[in-house]
Amino acid sequence: MKNMTILFIFSKISLSLILLSMTIFLFYTINDSYSVENDNKRGNNFNIIATSDIGCSLRAQENIKNIEKLDPEIFLAVGDLSYKKNPNCWFDMTKSLDSKTKIAIGNHDAYEEEGEIGESLKQSLLDHYDLDKSYYSFDYQNVHVLVLNTQLELSVDTLESTSKVYATGEKGKDKSKKVSEPLVNRFPSIPIKDLFSQESVDIEIPQLDKIRVSNAEVPAIDVDEKQYQFVLDDLMKASQKENIDWIFVMFHKPMYSPLSKQFEEYIIRDKYQPLFDKYNVDLVISGHNHIYSRTLPLSFNKVDISQPIVDQNTISNKSTNSRSIFTDPNGTTFLVVGVGGAKLHRITEEQNYIATQYNKGFGFVDLNIDSKRLDGTFYDINLNCDTEITKKKGIEKIVYDTCAPVSKPTNSTKNLKAIDQFTIQKISQ
Repeated sequence: MKNMTILFIFSKISLSLILLSMTIFLFYTINDSYSVENDNKRGNNFNIIATSDIGCSLRAQENIKNIEKLDPEIFLAVGDLSYKKNPNCWFDMTKSLDSKTKIAIGNHDAYEEEGEIGESLKQSLLDHYDLDKSYYSFDYQNVHVLVLNTQLELSVDTLESTSKVYATGEKGKDKSKKVSEPLVNRFPSIPIKDLFSQESVDIEIPQLDKIRVSNAEVPAIDVDEKQYQFVLDDLMKASQKENIDWIFVMFHKPMYSPLSKQFEEYIIRDKYQPLFDKYNVDLVISGHNHIYSRTLPLSFNKVDISQPIVDQNTISNKSTNSRSIFTDPNGTTFLVVGVGGAKLHRITEEQNYIATQYNKGFGFVDLNIDSKRLDGTFYDINLNCDTEITKKKGIEKIVYDTCAPVSKPTNSTKNLKAIDQFTIQKISQ
């Protein structure tokens, strides 16, 4: 009887141990499968929408309404947000997107265009979006986004617009157009060659040829080198994160763009693109030129900065898909999305590395991320605008105040026109 009792107790203990082991096994199995499922969902089926140069006009309001309909996870507003002395109209217009909004500072959000008012405008934006600096980064699921402030950099666009050109040999005789930009009053004027020397800029910049060979003077603009160090550290860390499949960078003034009102930023390109190449940045999103454009995948060309290295697959394959479907591309795709609502710019010339360009309407780019696949679509919101022929040059021009939706407002997105579609697929990584 005693032996039977001992056997019974031993059996109960064994059964309890078996049940406990099974419970522990099931617990970790369930939690492990939950973790794997979450990992799989981490980069699946979400969208990020970006646009720039927006303002608060009816055009901008309609753009925001259409963005709201697509319900993005993140809304990237790439600078020049309100075009007002304060950002209140912007905050009101985008309040439904407020918690999803990430901003970059543009020239119309800062001192360069608005002077002292621009300082308070920028601070209001930073305060509203709880930013302690105008450059920062964040992760969303499997995407890392780095945001820069091109107002803290030496800019080709700024130098050209603020230069005072004096005729060679005629000291003190100003032969330039009148320069009224606030930066001229904020900084002392120095010869452009001296500025380049102190900022260690030693590259050929076609747009500044006429200025550099003269005895032009420009504002002695300060460059914040803390931003560069932040970028260096941030991209290095992002490239080492196992859960990050995509690296995006956004800033206002574009490195690459069809020739238009604003220049391509050679100085910023020389400074930052080697880092983008090193850390495999997938997408750079800018504005400033009021157009839409997309480049082929590009790498930095240190031999000739004006001619980036185009991914060889897009050169050897002449099919249409080679300009819009990319598998493990070698290089970064550069977008300009300056079609948020401000008046559009003419395109004067297209470079060979531009895959597509557009300046006939207003809209945004929708980036759908599904794990290691990105599908991008640029949408025109299809406003109905009157046009007129200019008397001086005989060019057709949009009458912006007439732009209105084609049909009554609905929850439908059927009025959106897909102007450009592209896909980036990662396999080897």
